[in-house]
Amino acid sequence: MDIRNTRQLKEFAAQRLGNAREGQKIVLIYTGIALAVTALVTIVNYCLGLRIDRTSGLGSMGTRSMLSTVQTLLPIAQSLFLMCLELGYLSAMLRVARGQYASPNGLRLGFDRFWVLLRCKLLQGLIYFGIGIASVYAATMVYVFSPLSASAMELLTPMISAAAASGETAITLDDAAYVQLMSAMTPALILCAVVFLAAAAPFFYRYRMADYILIDRPGTGALAALRESRYMMRGHRAQLLRLDLSLWWFYAAMLLTTVVCYGDLLLPALGVFLPISDTAAYFVFFAVYLAVTFAVYYFLRNRVEVTYALAYDSLRPKEPEDKSVVLGNIFQM
Repeated sequence: MDIRNTRQLKEFAAQRLGNAREGQKIVLIYTGIALAVTALVTIVNYCLGLRIDRTSGLGSMGTRSMLSTVQTLLPIAQSLFLMCLELGYLSAMLRVARGQYASPNGLRLGFDRFWVLLRCKLLQGLIYFGIGIASVYAATMVYVFSPLSASAMELLTPMISAAAASGETAITLDDAAYVQLMSAMTPALILCAVVFLAAAAPFFYRYRMADYILIDRPGTGALAALRESRYMMRGHRAQLLRLDLSLWWFYAAMLLTTVVCYGDLLLPALGVFLPISDTAAYFVFFAVYLAVTFAVYYFLRNRVEVTYALAYDSLRPKEPEDKSVVLGNIFQM
């Protein structure tokens, strides 16, 4: 199997899925759990917000603080849970790609390797954070010292002069001035995004195989997984990018789910108003989002993830048959 032959990878993935008895059951359970957790957290956060709004007075400060803390921690807990569930799903798809038996029990793998997985994600997050800081600095310098900032400076110069003449140390913006300034700084935001994407993309592809390495090699640490992924992807990042582009239909479907999720905000921006309250519109579009996401995952995602698993197998160093690592254990099959 060769990662350069994207058609062969996708055809072989379809063949493997056709032979997998539990493939659709696994993605059904994975999608059901993931969307149920997402829905539960969203509803609980909404209820907490209502409770916080109705809680007033000095005597209720402790209650408000506790509810706000829970509201903040819930999305974090959701992200950690889905991170572990995702690794288990990838492990099941890797077994399918290899023609091995896979069952829903494999979804537990991410929870069994929680700490090493968490360390791996935190290391990647620190890398992207550093890239983000450097990108913002570089984009800001380009924006400030280029004609792109001319319109923003035209707005700010009179304000700065007026503040200096009155002895004030801060500039006060009314709503109209704020909107004008944000519009003038749009090129800066676009420039920051472009610089970040250009700088982060090589690192994204460099560490793309880290999750599969954690699955395939139980004794591997987070730093070792990132390092091994970097070695594995050397000279193959453009090929994986081409594979991503060949799966455009899946990413287009995922983009559609995002558009549906924010439909309650997009429609009024387009001048379309529904005859229901904002809260009702939010939950209507959220329910449609869950349904569309379920359909995309159930009908499309298995094929995509098995294709990526085959790409990983085509890149990983080959080992002798008698020394090969057995993926998972009997309780994860």
